[in-house]
Amino acid sequence: MRTIPISVLIALPMVLSGCVASKVVTAPFRAVGTVVETAVDATTQTQSEKEEDLGRKVLADRKKQRDLCFDEAQNKQERRNCKAAYKDDD
Repeated sequence: MRTIPISVLIALPMVLSGCVASKVVTAPFRAVGTVVETAVDATTQTQSEKEEDLGRKVLADRKKQRDLCFDEAQNKQERRNCKAAYKDDD
């Protein structure tokens, strides 16, 4: 069985100074922390993002209603009524 010389064991702490040793020890934890933070950010939604999504959904629904109104209109007057009813959506 091969043994590690005592001089290597004594020199090892000097070679791995506190700065280097701390970086070597904490690197895996930092990497895991970054992955966890990214995963949490990807799965959570702020209040403003929720409001933006709701606003987009409401606008899309109004556009569908407007298009349906235009499709069902049978004359110019009905199309004008649709246009007047949904004029803020343009």
